[in-house]
Amino acid sequence: MSNQAVAQAAFGLKGGLNLANLKVDDPEASYDSRTGYHAGVFVRGKFSKVAIQPEVLLFTQSTDAKETLLGDYKTNFTYLSIPIMLKFYVVSGLNIQAGPQFGFLLDGEMKGTDLIGQDFSYDVKEYYKNSDISVSLGGGWDFPFGLNVDVRYNIGIQDINDQADGEEAKSRVFQLSLGWNFLK
Repeated sequence: MSNQAVAQAAFGLKGGLNLANLKVDDPEASYDSRTGYHAGVFVRGKFSKVAIQPEVLLFTQSTDAKETLLGDYKTNFTYLSIPIMLKFYVVSGLNIQAGPQFGFLLDGEMKGTDLIGQDFSYDVKEYYKNSDISVSLGGGWDFPFGLNVDVRYNIGIQDINDQADGEEAKSRVFQLSLGWNFLK
């Protein structure tokens, strides 16, 4: 018998909830988290206690904001996200995860009510960068029958504000995912 490592392959669908916020250096505004979602596909190659798992996800991020000039508003962003996770298996299916996530902005919208009570809605995609880079940290459990559960925290490391005079804005997203491996 050979001592060569044999890769265990996985392919599946995953989806779940995002609790997103923007970290903005603006003393005249406050930002609160809002729930969004993510859904997509993953592949995984596992070698003994280590696996690499690239994913392609449709990913929404939203925040509630209160600002002295604009009033109350919500921002909604839709990204095509590509996380590339390294998974370290501690025992059985229990794993610790870390890796980069690359996001490509598909849509951005701001809706709200201004200080005089008028409703507004703006396409704000042009005010934000077309891409976002985050570091993802988390953990999960890959069950032997194909189900997997992941919890991650994505920390934006790139300023996504594309306005020269705008405040620095970085994404922060807490994720809870369920997935199904079709190769089990």
